Amino acid sequence: MEILGKKGLGSILKILLQIVLVFGIGILVAFPFIIYYANPQINPNIVIFYPNAICLLLIVWQFIGLFDTLKKSNPFCENTVKRLTSASKVSGVASVFWIFDLIYEAFIAKAVSPFVLVLCFMVILFIGVTIALYILAELFKQGLEYKNENELTI
Repeated sequence: MEILGKKGLGSILKILLQIVLVFGIGILVAFPFIIYYANPQINPNIVIFYPNAICLLLIVWQFIGLFDTLKKSNPFCENTVKRLTSASKVSGVASVFWIFDLIYEAFIAKAVSPFVLVLCFMVILFIGVTIALYILAELFKQGLEYKNENELTI
């Protein structure tokens, strides 16, 4: 299966991400009503839910744009570098929110250890994603510079 082009893997992933984005927005809109009618004991870490969810939806939005450039068979462009850099920054912000949630649950709420371990994993995961996206942005930036230099020599 080809990756680039209109019938490539990038197009399929773009459609899946668009579905995820629509459902994610729907969940964000419906969440206050779900909480109101379910009437659970409100845990203060729900406050972290919205910023993290918005960060995740922004990352999905950036990846939809990335797969759009794959569809156009032009992965080494300025748009790719900008989107990877933006996704890296948003992931860094999400990491900070996960750290706040971890600190609250571990030290203030004294949550059970499996939940704290999951939060530790989320912090490590998002820090890793931030670093990986930043490195990818720099690699694509370097590749774009090489592409532009190569086009000038022909």
